[in-house]
Amino acid sequence: MKFSILQQDLLPALSAVARSVGVHSTLPVLDNILLSAKGKNLKIAATNLEIGVIKNIPVEVDLEGEITIPAKTLVEIISGLTQTVVDFESEGENITVISGKFKAKINGISAGEFPAIPLSSETGISFPKKAFLTSSQILFASAVDEGRPVLTGVLTNVSNGELDFVATDGFRLAHRQLKLEDKSAQFKSLIPVRTFEEVLRIISEEEVEEVNIATSSDQNQAEFRLGKTIVSSRLIEGNFPAWEKIIPTAIVGRVLVDRDLFMKAIKLAAVFSKSEANIVSLVTKKDGLSLQSFAKELGSQENTVEANAEGEELQIAFNTKFLLDAISNIPTTQVSLEFSGALSATLIKPIGEEGLEFIIMPVRLS
Repeated sequence: MKFSILQQDLLPALSAVARSVGVHSTLPVLDNILLSAKGKNLKIAATNLEIGVIKNIPVEVDLEGEITIPAKTLVEIISGLTQTVVDFESEGENITVISGKFKAKINGISAGEFPAIPLSSETGISFPKKAFLTSSQILFASAVDEGRPVLTGVLTNVSNGELDFVATDGFRLAHRQLKLEDKSAQFKSLIPVRTFEEVLRIISEEEVEEVNIATSSDQNQAEFRLGKTIVSSRLIEGNFPAWEKIIPTAIVGRVLVDRDLFMKAIKLAAVFSKSEANIVSLVTKKDGLSLQSFAKELGSQENTVEANAEGEELQIAFNTKFLLDAISNIPTTQVSLEFSGALSATLIKPIGEEGLEFIIMPVRLS
């Protein structure tokens, strides 16, 4: 294999692909990046067996071939070079990198040992980049604990012209819905949150107009096509909770509050709740919203934020982290909190923007 490429063209692609290598894997080849030169194209790929990323960039190929190289070593070398032409030439399981007066010989592993990254033959569905970017508002609600794998994914559902992203960890739920022009498209998959995070990074770094998602015929792999980049991901098997039934419908009280003032008040309350399971108690009043928290050794605090309240006055307690996660993902200046009882789920929504909602389960006060 022999080809030449500009350092400034190679480095961004290399850095993006390198995020998906299998760090400290029992398979040494998973620590490597695949370089495959063919025609006028260089394919750069990496996988950790859960997520695989492939990038294609145009190059001057003198001799076709492929090899895998340690990702960390290659990224460090290319990062250290100046913006000039870099020449690559492989022989056996070694590759030589030359740039100006710099020359390095790197030990690689045969490309034959690199796992095939599953790709879909289906057409899939497409929607605008802007629509997919909104999924970032709900990812925080996915579970981190692998004990219930279905909760570590994001339900992605397209039906009747609506795109729904849903995430929950069993204590809170986040839902983002968008309208699509195509009313006939159908799609439903449970995609790992780590895949969403990687796709979001890629489309924020590159000029991508739309996102295309397709699943394999056996429905256990998803493929994202993002311009010249492909992300392949395993899908999560299992039944996602019936999330529609979790959304409160019997609202007994409602509060409208300024987002920034509310966030500051929650952060102040958190100072006194760290040693008490991060609990803050909200007391709704006609003229405001009171936040109370205490710690046996530290003391207590009470803070009233100006708010518009209607319906029943009640006291309800939450985990401060859950509240902050939801409020910090509200894109508008005003927030609506809709209560269905002191021990029932609370609905949090932005005022002035449709299609975004968060549900938090309260904490029982002793």
